[in-house]
Amino acid sequence: MKAFLFIAALVFSFPAWAAPEGFEISPPQALPEISFQDENGGAVSLGDFKGKTVVLNLWATWCAPCVTEMPDLNTLQERLKDKGIEIVTVSMDRSIEKVQGFYKKTGIDALPLYWDSTRSLGFDLGFNGLPATIIVSTEGQEVARVSGPLAWLDQEIEAFMLAVENAHGQ
Repeated sequence: MKAFLFIAALVFSFPAWAAPEGFEISPPQALPEISFQDENGGAVSLGDFKGKTVVLNLWATWCAPCVTEMPDLNTLQERLKDKGIEIVTVSMDRSIEKVQGFYKKTGIDALPLYWDSTRSLGFDLGFNGLPATIIVSTEGQEVARVSGPLAWLDQEIEAFMLAVENAHGQ
């Protein structure tokens, strides 16, 4: 019985915002100036999302794990859009037309289309491959990152996103 109580105490004292597997937590740190384009070629910066927790996901249509993640990220955006969390997926494709075709073919409708025409954003943020994700606090600081794909609809991941929003969104 004592062993059970000890284990239960450990489990329930574990921080609610502890990161799910795959996430690297970091103290809030400044990010370089991040800019990309919207579907119409308009300039967008990370600062445009200040006040929201941002899931900044870098992906491409030629990246099989990225393509697999996109419908789940679309669903996650639908679930979290009214909770102060914005999923921002930025394509690293060579042409925006390829991304537009992918959105249409797969029914991506909750995620605005963003594109990095320079295809340098991943390198600028210290990533060597795709998919790559950074969790950005409401103050515009990196608080976690992931290199590689995730099961975005896992309840643990959604709870983590909400905990980050609650911790930084107040």
